[in-house]
Amino acid sequence: MAPAERQGMSVRKFRCDILNRAEPGTEVTLDRSEETHLFKILRANPGDVVELLDGCGRIASAEVRPGRTLVIRDIRTLEPPARRVHLYIAPPRRQKMDSVLREATELGVWRIVPMLCEFSVSEPDASSVAGRWADAMFEACKQSGNVFLPQTSAPLPFAAAVADAASSCDELRYGSPNATGPGADTAADVAWFVGPEGGFSDAEERKLIEAGAKPLRIGRWILRVETAAVAGIVKLTES
Repeated sequence: MAPAERQGMSVRKFRCDILNRAEPGTEVTLDRSEETHLFKILRANPGDVVELLDGCGRIASAEVRPGRTLVIRDIRTLEPPARRVHLYIAPPRRQKMDSVLREATELGVWRIVPMLCEFSVSEPDASSVAGRWADAMFEACKQSGNVFLPQTSAPLPFAAAVADAASSCDELRYGSPNATGPGADTAADVAWFVGPEGGFSDAEERKLIEAGAKPLRIGRWILRVETAAVAGIVKLTES
């Protein structure tokens, strides 16, 4: 039994992008930042056991060996969730959006699509979404144990976001304190639209309704973007 297992310690999780090509007995090395965390900060020793995630549903148990290498002991592949929530969001400013990324990932959101609305206050570039956003979400995956890294896309104009949701999701929802009725029923893929702090414009709300979007009640009052994003994911995931 490895030291971490003997001491009842929680097994640390690390990113490893080659699990689709690995099998029990495969020797792997981590990228520099993950290796630094494991060996310099956590001071891992031969015989310690860690878990590896690739963000695509695979999780592996691996044992530390001399020479700062890891050997795969076993690999499991988890099935995608039956209900997949796609978050279409007008991003708030950076610190608040970072919170949305972490919490949405911990809750198991399937996809996050930034959209540009009439009252948007922030416009992330595609490189930020593919870089900083992905890094923040993978950290949340490692912390929470979520084996599915949320998918992302480059920012879309509002009309393009609605068209994208209509083509990729079975149901479209947006928040309204006056809505009645339950969350998603049998839909496998649900689009959850969260507008900017100023809300959707009248024209944007009309476009959502014309696309078949239904209002969803997530509270009695008007919520901040980051609160609405998380509350809607919870309700739609569990309904």
